[in-house]
Amino acid sequence: MAKIRILPEQLANQIAAGEVIERPASVVKELVENSLDAHATRIEIEIEGGGTRLIRIIDNGDGMDEDDLLLCLERHGTSKIRTAQDLAGIATLGFRGEAIPSIGSVSYLSIASRPGQAELGTIVQLEYGKLTKVHETGCRYGTTCEVRNLFGNTPARRKFLRTVRTELGHIDEVIRNYALGSPSVTFIEKVDGRDILNLDSTLSLPDRLGRIMHYHGEFIPVEKFASNPAERRVTGYLVPPEQVTVGPARLRLFVNGRAVRDRLMVHAVTEGMRSFLMKGKNPSGLIHLFLPPDEVDVNVHPAKHEVRFRNSRDIHALLCQAVALAMQDYQRTVKVSLFGKDRAAEIPAMPVASFFWEND
Repeated sequence: MAKIRILPEQLANQIAAGEVIERPASVVKELVENSLDAHATRIEIEIEGGGTRLIRIIDNGDGMDEDDLLLCLERHGTSKIRTAQDLAGIATLGFRGEAIPSIGSVSYLSIASRPGQAELGTIVQLEYGKLTKVHETGCRYGTTCEVRNLFGNTPARRKFLRTVRTELGHIDEVIRNYALGSPSVTFIEKVDGRDILNLDSTLSLPDRLGRIMHYHGEFIPVEKFASNPAERRVTGYLVPPEQVTVGPARLRLFVNGRAVRDRLMVHAVTEGMRSFLMKGKNPSGLIHLFLPPDEVDVNVHPAKHEVRFRNSRDIHALLCQAVALAMQDYQRTVKVSLFGKDRAAEIPAMPVASFFWEND
């Protein structure tokens, strides 16, 4: 008798959830990404019990009809890629089609959705991977996802979660990251019925960044285009070096709207500020790198936190140049404010390493 068996679909989804859904913040991340990919301009996030009792995401995105709603419950059911070639140029935040079935396998999941042109919406409910209800319903256009009793059928997973305060901190970090990555979208966060965060789309990106960082001073704007602006572009806002506090970097990095963790990008920004930062201080602020989708591979990590660049050396040089030029502009501004325009012209600028421009 064969010893090897094909696992039941529900068990396979639970195993996949172990990679994709690490904690309540992972659920928030996946659902917010779906909302942004659906062109939502307003996203509300409601949390209860540290995310294990309830996570509710409400958006005004495109919505889904009944057929799409049922298909999204299937593993690898996605509207974002169709062929292997699409993996080489992913332009959306989500693409694998694993998140919804993974979440549904470890929770009570309810999704109500209505496309803008439809008179009625559809609601589906899953209980730990089993579809229990599908019917029409009256609801607002867009999609509302409710995740209850997260990890209720996997007590070992729930046992390894941290305190409610820690889990809320991870959720808050996810929301703030995507609020900075999508400044044209309104984000509202509520925890146990209390308003925690309300970032309206009318806020400018520097104002939104200042509110998130609890910083009330001016930022140094960063903007750099490659030879063809449609190909590569760097934008951002950095805290002036004299305002940076000692400790780990408070630098938020984005690639094509996706929040990432990348040592190369951090190193490039640090190199660009090398002549201006005191020892023990690290860059703070936001850097957003825009690239053609085929120049960056986001299919590297299950949680999509990491990326791989096709031309990493060029990207490093571009970031170095962008930050170094922004710092030189800032240096000129400071000199003018201190000495006046005429006197400032006589004072030489602080030299910046020439290798920043060797690939320009």
